[in-house]
Amino acid sequence: MAGTRTATTFNGTPAHRRITFHLIDASGDTYTDSFYIPVGTLAAEIETLAVTYQAATQASLYDITDTGSYLGDADPDNAEVGQRNSVKDGINLLFKDSATLDTFTPRIVAPVPAIMQGNQDIPLLSATELSNFILQMLVVKPAFNLNSAQFTERRERSNNPRVK
Repeated sequence: MAGTRTATTFNGTPAHRRITFHLIDASGDTYTDSFYIPVGTLAAEIETLAVTYQAATQASLYDITDTGSYLGDADPDNAEVGQRNSVKDGINLLFKDSATLDTFTPRIVAPVPAIMQGNQDIPLLSATELSNFILQMLVVKPAFNLNSAQFTERRERSNNPRVK
């Protein structure tokens, strides 16, 4: 059984706006700091925020992401309790564009039991919930193909088999 969605409906008019600063330090470690701001915040105000943030850190501010947000209630009671129910557990999907060799790797966290092969840590690509998500990703990014899927804990690769 899936958890309960509380995020508001995506309709093109966000209720909130989220700014994310992406930083890298001298050793190459990265960090992101993300926060909500009013939808009507002016570009100049965000730029001033970025300038003042950069002035206060030794790290390099190399990317600023501005996203519309459809915020709901972050209540753990809306999540299901069962096998592999942690956001640390997940299925890493690898999509690849064979022409450009670009890749992207969405992750299905806390996968529902129906998309796993029994009690094994192997994704079941034919499961309705997983195949519907994969097909929709291919609609959104049509130049890409699914290369592999692998269940892992904490996003690191484990010895679980890759499904192709």
